[in-house]
Amino acid sequence: MNTQNRTHTVTLFGGVKKTNPFAKAIAAAIVIGLMLFAVTETTKAQSVEGRIAFGFDAGGNKLWGNFPNTQFGFSGDLFIRWNIFDWLSLHGMYNAGLLRWKAPVLDASIPPEGVPGTVNTTRHGGWDLALSYNVFPEETFVPYFMLGLEALNFEPKDASANPLPNNARAGYNKNAIGGIVGLGFEMYVNPKVTFNGKVLLHFTGTDWIDDYTNGPPNNTQDAFLTFGLGFSYYIFAPMLPVKADDDRGNRTTTNITNNYTTNIIKYDTVVVMQTDTVYKTKILKNTIYNFPGTLFIVNTDEFNSNVADNMQNLRNIKTLVNQCPELKVEIQGHASHEGTVERNQELSDMRARKIKRWLIDQGVDPNKIVSVVGLGTSDDAVYEPTNSSPGQLEAARVLNRRIAVKVVEGCQ
Repeated sequence: MNTQNRTHTVTLFGGVKKTNPFAKAIAAAIVIGLMLFAVTETTKAQSVEGRIAFGFDAGGNKLWGNFPNTQFGFSGDLFIRWNIFDWLSLHGMYNAGLLRWKAPVLDASIPPEGVPGTVNTTRHGGWDLALSYNVFPEETFVPYFMLGLEALNFEPKDASANPLPNNARAGYNKNAIGGIVGLGFEMYVNPKVTFNGKVLLHFTGTDWIDDYTNGPPNNTQDAFLTFGLGFSYYIFAPMLPVKADDDRGNRTTTNITNNYTTNIIKYDTVVVMQTDTVYKTKILKNTIYNFPGTLFIVNTDEFNSNVADNMQNLRNIKTLVNQCPELKVEIQGHASHEGTVERNQELSDMRARKIKRWLIDQGVDPNKIVSVVGLGTSDDAVYEPTNSSPGQLEAARVLNRRIAVKVVEGCQ
């Protein structure tokens, strides 16, 4: 065997005399991704509508065509991703690579397709437009399913980089319209950078990827698989929220968390059943009353009326604010960590304003509400143990998803 043929018979995964560059690239991407994830502060819930990312993936491919002896090759893509909604994204991609397959042993039914035993290649390049469904947009690790269209161009050549026979005589159109289907993931390293990967099956729309067709009625379109790992960079990344400019850092604050059913006993007292806490006429300045039972529809500022006693929780807030005529309060919105910092800040502000509007609609004097502030995730009531069971984690999140009422001027 001559030197040229020996070079082409070293497979990507089977070679023992030289290090596989494809495997090295994949291993390096995995190691870098894990290192970045390990040394960076964990970021929560990044799939937020309106965000745009640019990125790349590098990996491998494999052809399913007319000849059985295909090998793994190298491929990669550049992409832009736009989150239309937190659960739905639009992807524009250009992917390219080199498919590898051994020239068949000649027989009477198959025309010459390169020197038997050598490795032929097909360069492929495609423009893709696809939609993805993001399965867990509230989490750091966001898997997704993808479906789209592809405008494909390909060029089959032999081991000497010469066009294969049917290609050389222009026996077919080397441009085709096909489709892609697959799955992928994003793992957030920080609010702007993700470690990502995907696996796509390309339906090429042609039977000529390997320069050969069985002909009707037996011809079927060729297909190939691409897979890879890489990174992406988001613009419009979340900014850390800044606490409202007030004096909460300079004064002693008492926090009271209320999970209860309220009974009005007399005008100036509300009994909090579960926490054995009472609202008294002489409410102290800087006391903060937390109401984690006030529930909203996910990702909105609309009250969740399907939850039993949710409206009663709202009436409890009204009861507190109306304890005495001179009482003035600040309405605070808080969030748990399964949303992005940016979205949590926005939602907490929206929900605090919603509470103010509801109180005013219920007849509360607007002058009693001196300010409204959304604090996002900047002032947790409890720590959210991400390494705990789902039930324990959700129990902590419930306490952090809350409306709070801070007493600015107490009752005399």
